[in-house]
Amino acid sequence: MRPKTLIFAGVFFLLTLTPAVAQQLATEGGATMTAATPSEMGCLGFIATTPVSNDLYVFDGADNDLHNPHHYFAPGDFVYMRSRTGASYAVGNEYNLVRSAKELMRVQWYPGQGGSLRSLGKPYEDVGRVKVTAVTPHGAIAQVVSACGPIVAGDLAITRAARTSPQYAPSAATDRFAPPNNKRVGAITSGGQNAAYLGVGSLAYINLGTSDGAAPGQMYRVFHIIRERTDTGFTVGPEPPREITGELVTLDCQEKSCVAKVVRSSREISLGDGIEQE
Repeated sequence: MRPKTLIFAGVFFLLTLTPAVAQQLATEGGATMTAATPSEMGCLGFIATTPVSNDLYVFDGADNDLHNPHHYFAPGDFVYMRSRTGASYAVGNEYNLVRSAKELMRVQWYPGQGGSLRSLGKPYEDVGRVKVTAVTPHGAIAQVVSACGPIVAGDLAITRAARTSPQYAPSAATDRFAPPNNKRVGAITSGGQNAAYLGVGSLAYINLGTSDGAAPGQMYRVFHIIRERTDTGFTVGPEPPREITGELVTLDCQEKSCVAKVVRSSREISLGDGIEQE
């Protein structure tokens, strides 16, 4: 008979797995999985080929008597919105709140990162979702339904369909030194919150979009690109054997880019690393 202490320990281990570790273990089973939770899908961010409209915006909110421009609004709070062009809105309308993802441009983790991002369009971060509850002569009143972080005055309100997480079938195993398969290739342009390195559960912005045939639910292997430091910066060194460091699944795609999630990694994944469709 198996000792009860061992059974308890096993149950305790399963219950205390972090989401990232649980995801990695689940991918090894090869079963079809949902790529992301609804809350994750609502907070992906995106890179728009053309800037989104700045017509409708948050200018203030309830319980902000001092009109502090840095006052934060959270789920359940009420915000006030206006249209710069006098556009109409109605009770029940829902909007996504977004803002320019300026942090993606503040630090460059590899040569040419800024130029690569600009070539894809303008990056935005998702801030939250609101629903109009009243319309007044002074603007619309909307309640915050969900939030990815603090909502502040100046956030833009846009109409955008809710995203649905794709399903994907993880590969049973990955050859760490697999040769090229001659399928579609691209690169990781940036990471969520401009993190320097990515692991299981991290978001990655890749330079393949719908115009390249990319679509939600596609799997890509990541291959490491070595850059050697010199007195003048980083250069690509002599070509070594190609090392596969992880796998991505695409969650949402624009014309020139997709947001993807790391679902497997054998080591840290660097921004600028290459990707290849499986």
